[in-house]
Amino acid sequence: MQKESVSAYIRHRLSVQSKYSLHSPFIYTFWAEVLKNHKHYPAYEIVENIRKELLKDDRIIHKVDFGTGQSGRPQDGVTIKVSKIARNSLVSAGKGKFLYKLVKHYKPSCILELGTSLGMSSLYMAEAAPGARIITIEGCPETSAIARLNIEKAGKNNISVITGSFDAKLQEALQLMPKPDLVFVDGNHRKEPTVKYFEECLPHLHAGSIVIMDDIHWSAGMEEAWKLIIAKPEVKVSVDLYHMGVIYFREELSKEDFVLRF
Repeated sequence: MQKESVSAYIRHRLSVQSKYSLHSPFIYTFWAEVLKNHKHYPAYEIVENIRKELLKDDRIIHKVDFGTGQSGRPQDGVTIKVSKIARNSLVSAGKGKFLYKLVKHYKPSCILELGTSLGMSSLYMAEAAPGARIITIEGCPETSAIARLNIEKAGKNNISVITGSFDAKLQEALQLMPKPDLVFVDGNHRKEPTVKYFEECLPHLHAGSIVIMDDIHWSAGMEEAWKLIIAKPEVKVSVDLYHMGVIYFREELSKEDFVLRF
């Protein structure tokens, strides 16, 4: 864990609220039925079996990375084994199960994902909401091709993969899905683009929409992005889970920020 991550984690743990401080019935329900739901669902095995196959996949691909370079320019032509992507870059099983439980609880009909990778998070959400429409954007052509194969292998026909950078493809996705019920942002780890993509989505969100942001404490820049986003007047309630953040827009909720243990 990097120094910044260690200090951020300590700050987070010192700020974590107990269930007794959750006076909002809405957030208490989220805590009880999503965060503290430890039931094992058979759908987990379907997705995790695909992960196991990817961890043994020795294919070498050319990976384009739009999200983590310090320069902000795509890193093109990097050769990497699929197994290494599966080991280092996929949504973890814990995060995937959280997405599953959250989607199962709120039942969104239209889901937009920024950052497909090899398709694990898309599959977790599709398993939780088989009737939902899911659009997911992936910048790397060879990575998105493998994601499509994994989606086909899982038998999911409700997931559409759009290949291209978020800058080039987000507006296209929003035209196809103008009123997303849930947006999962997991494809860029820099402050300015993260805020920019949230602001592009904001006019399309409705009172019942939910935004999930991954890696909100990944760096000082991501922490700043999270603070800027949750300060916006449209945001009613935010939940900082350290590894992820959840944002609600419901008019009946009072403006409040929560810090909970994941």
